Amino acid sequence: MDVFEAIKGRRSIRKYKRKAVDRELVKRLLDAARWAPSGGNIQPWLFIVIEDSKLLDVVRKVSPGYFGEAPLAILVCSNKEKAYKVGGTLGRDYLTICDCAMAVQNMLLAAYALGLGTCVVKSFSHTAIKELLAIPEGIEPELLVIVGHPDQTLKPPPRIPLNEIVYLNRYGEKFPNLEG
Repeated sequence: MDVFEAIKGRRSIRKYKRKAVDRELVKRLLDAARWAPSGGNIQPWLFIVIEDSKLLDVVRKVSPGYFGEAPLAILVCSNKEKAYKVGGTLGRDYLTICDCAMAVQNMLLAAYALGLGTCVVKSFSHTAIKELLAIPEGIEPELLVIVGHPDQTLKPPPRIPLNEIVYLNRYGEKFPNLEG
């Protein structure tokens, strides 16, 4: 699949089939995530794959944004201590979030290319998630990626036209010949 096709075709899926996700596919998603860009090459990400159905039920209860009953979730965490040692305050407080987000984007595009559906969730209780998954101090949950075989097909939402959001050299100077 062409990368532009994946970018334009990927959607946040909230309805999933009750079919397990093959671990080889999960490995491919995780591998795609670890190849994301990383500020200062800190690579602060850690991934917790959750496939136990009882644990997923509890995670769902402390995650208001977790819709559907996907058979798998991947919690993306940042190693704040490692990031601070390598990148100082900037690394700990900002780069970790950017790096984890870029890793998640790689994961989302790879999942779509592999025929899987995903949805990113940020609305979860950090305290509850840390306790449920035995996450130690210095490691922070950033994003929860719900993964499964989609049971819905969604059309893309409208996008703001390029000519309304792109400038050339200075704010307010239009980039010539941009169509919507």
